[in-house]
Amino acid sequence: MMSLVLSFSSRQRLAFATAILFLAFASATSVRAQQAVKEPLQTGASDRATGEGSVAVPQGRAYIAPKTRSPQLARVTFYRPAQGFSTGVASISINGHFHAALQLGGYNEVCLEPNAVEVAAQMVHTGGELKNSKDDTATLKPQAAQDLYVRVFEYGDGRATLTVVREEVAIPELKEVRRQLHAISRYADAKSCYSAEARTGADHDESVEVVTKERVVLSTDALFAFDRGDIDGMTPQGRTALADLNSRLQKKYGADKNVMLHITGHADPLGGPLFNQRLSEARAISVRRYLMEGGISAKQMTIEGKGASQPVVNTCAKAATPESIQCNKPNRRVVVVVQELVR
Repeated sequence: MMSLVLSFSSRQRLAFATAILFLAFASATSVRAQQAVKEPLQTGASDRATGEGSVAVPQGRAYIAPKTRSPQLARVTFYRPAQGFSTGVASISINGHFHAALQLGGYNEVCLEPNAVEVAAQMVHTGGELKNSKDDTATLKPQAAQDLYVRVFEYGDGRATLTVVREEVAIPELKEVRRQLHAISRYADAKSCYSAEARTGADHDESVEVVTKERVVLSTDALFAFDRGDIDGMTPQGRTALADLNSRLQKKYGADKNVMLHITGHADPLGGPLFNQRLSEARAISVRRYLMEGGISAKQMTIEGKGASQPVVNTCAKAATPESIQCNKPNRRVVVVVQELVR
């Protein structure tokens, strides 16, 4: 080998060394890439949807102003406008616990009990030096049934700022952003924004009785094409099923504003918990959007994603095989519960 190298010209030796360096760099890059997508690749083949919520596709659907929230809670929406200076991410923490990492044009919402909380923001760049202090902090004092909007912005100095803005300022900016999905909040005191109380208000009005009229179970294998969970990935069979459901509900209940639909997405347990949670939410969102386009008011529909926490069948093998995928078919579903508020 030594004599072979020595027989090369100077130019050949330089090209050879460059090729070795390139191969080493490519190998290291490949390892890092494999590590970066480790969580999405754990997901079972039967329940990989659009990839939303993964490192490759970290943002989901465009912002839609939510209509529902428990009257006992406050909702805080953090967002970075679509236009800005820094390409890094803004790391958001609540009471010292990580909550979200927002890219440009990303938003995240959290519902809280009406207590003062400390929020902090810090710009983070891949490969950059970690900071020992936060760029900006703020104390929020949310009230019950209140919506707070916090704009996260970087003015070209590499530091994130937090600004509480009015709703009339926030909503136009939010129309240009997408939901940030790829990181899960570690803030343990976060509450669900879409609770049964928010849906009905029955616990605050004893004169209201909630009556379940019917429960429709839709197989996501029939609703969506393989590897999809977005509305564009719905199958013709799925669109027909939802069109029939929409027609039947409107014919049966008409414009009765006391009728509510609660749409819950479920995934099978073959994938990672975070991916399954995001997938179940994405499919519930898609069903709601399709029904909205069919004429059902958004105010009469709420959504929820249960991930794989409520399986119908729990005797399937844990490994993703053709047999376990088929066994888990009943677990991959969207459930539409029709409820009526009787006063």
